[in-house]
Amino acid sequence: MMNAGRDLFLQDAFKVGLISPLGHQGSIGCLVWDTSPDGVDVEIDPCAVVPDTVHLSIASLAIDRACAVVEREGCRLHLAYMR
Repeated sequence: MMNAGRDLFLQDAFKVGLISPLGHQGSIGCLVWDTSPDGVDVEIDPCAVVPDTVHLSIASLAIDRACAVVEREGCRLHLAYMR
């Protein structure tokens, strides 16, 4: 799931965050594995359904941003920050 360019900037985060579909109520808990300047890698419940664009909130890292799901591998997702 990782590519070589992203690996240079990754930092282990191991924090808990919330993913919310844009424009909808409710949220899905996630475990944040890695962060980079461009996005995050998270793990979600295998039964969770996540749309292609979401809002990510990680209080402990002061992240509160809209994201696009750019890669999916089982329960692991790579979310890229949207500008």
